[in-house]
Amino acid sequence: LYDGPALSKQEVAQLEEFLENDDALAYYLAVSQQEALMPMAIPPFEDIAEVEARAGIVPFFRRSSRIIIPLAAACVVFGLGLGLGLRIERRKESVVVTKPPVTLAPSQASARITGLVGVEWTDESVPHQIDLDASSNEIAIKSGLVELTYSSGVCVTLEGPAKYAVEGGEAGRLEAGKLYTTVPKGAEGFRVHYSGGIVEDLGTEFAMDALPDGRMEVGVFSGKVKLHSEGRDSIMLFENQSLVQTPDAADPFEPIPLNREKYVNRLPARDFRWEVDAEGTREFTIDVTHLVWKPAKYRAIFKWISGFDAVKIRDVRLFLDGQQVAADTHPGSTGVLRHVSNNIYALDVRTGEYDRGRWTIKVRMESLERGDGPLVHPEIPIRSSGILQFEEGLVTGAEAEQFIGRWSYTYLGSTFIRDFKPDGSVTLEQNGKRDELWASSRWWVERGVLNVSIPHKGMVERHVLRDEKTLIFTSNPYDNAVKLPVE
Repeated sequence: LYDGPALSKQEVAQLEEFLENDDALAYYLAVSQQEALMPMAIPPFEDIAEVEARAGIVPFFRRSSRIIIPLAAACVVFGLGLGLGLRIERRKESVVVTKPPVTLAPSQASARITGLVGVEWTDESVPHQIDLDASSNEIAIKSGLVELTYSSGVCVTLEGPAKYAVEGGEAGRLEAGKLYTTVPKGAEGFRVHYSGGIVEDLGTEFAMDALPDGRMEVGVFSGKVKLHSEGRDSIMLFENQSLVQTPDAADPFEPIPLNREKYVNRLPARDFRWEVDAEGTREFTIDVTHLVWKPAKYRAIFKWISGFDAVKIRDVRLFLDGQQVAADTHPGSTGVLRHVSNNIYALDVRTGEYDRGRWTIKVRMESLERGDGPLVHPEIPIRSSGILQFEEGLVTGAEAEQFIGRWSYTYLGSTFIRDFKPDGSVTLEQNGKRDELWASSRWWVERGVLNVSIPHKGMVERHVLRDEKTLIFTSNPYDNAVKLPVE
């Protein structure tokens, strides 16, 4: 670094990109510190010293190099160390940032759909609203999961087949299917109406199942609820208690054991961690049973998050109870942006191929060869890690107009907003300040994938939609972006 040939512009750019990773920067500092100490540790060659002494020559460089070189190196190390220290401090600050609970402003709708997994709507011709109130259409699904969040913070998870309607900011009506409700402190009094009465929350987590034969099961996972039934005294149910109500029976309420395995209390994660830390091919098996609810066009997105190495991806296959249902074997790769290529894999489950059972993905991955050059250090252990995101829905068929708007996300404690404009231009803001390097960036959509040109880097970023409110970065290690309301 101090006495070798100067780095080319390409190598300098590569160095800057590598040093954006904390592990690579720490290694660079360690090497710099070692090189800074080398002039102090290596004694002068005796034969040269004798020749110089006999000639009466003591070059200035000989006298000063043992001071100047370490001093210059120390300055470099100090500057880099200061930068690393500031980055570490920012990282520490970002760790304490907590994600606020999902709430809606009082002026907005009573409730909002905040998550969908494997949903098949009962009537595809009916408009499916995101923001809901008492005048909205009921939610009617054949299969899958729907998460609703009320303005009070109450969270309702529906499992299909189900029918549910929002009845204001503090109530809903369950006509069919299962739900799990979490009521935060301060939102007590939330009510769920059903054909045989009302379940009133008193600060709790509870579940309900409106059975096809007209019976209703109610179970309390924590806290307590009160059941109101016309013509009868109210019944209190406490934690770990459950009952079934049979309409028109002489004694309609019957206690039953609480079945904790029966209900889905939250939407399942779509992200699965992977890591490559050695040479050679590694095979991963990932259970996605909780995400496959129907025949659909599923997509597996391999996203790099951290590490020095990029990885090659191949032979991505989807199995049902050990039998292959779908496969996409095209070669792809993921890593820092310049190494991302064809990292989205199609795993379509056609009508007639779907059934309930154990669904798994198998994939083969291996580290990408590091190549040659002054930045390649074989002594650095192989390491690359990231996530597989398993998606369906808009990920395969979003239109250009669905990307238009302002999208917000956070990264390492900073808040970013990307604004995709109808004329094809895009702007980027970081903590409220516009990044002028994006002034010439453009965006376009091909086969449901949003492409964004980054001229100052000579690269293209790619994004897809999970739903109308959620943007996925397929080529960057960022969390999903959320669409901001129109001002």
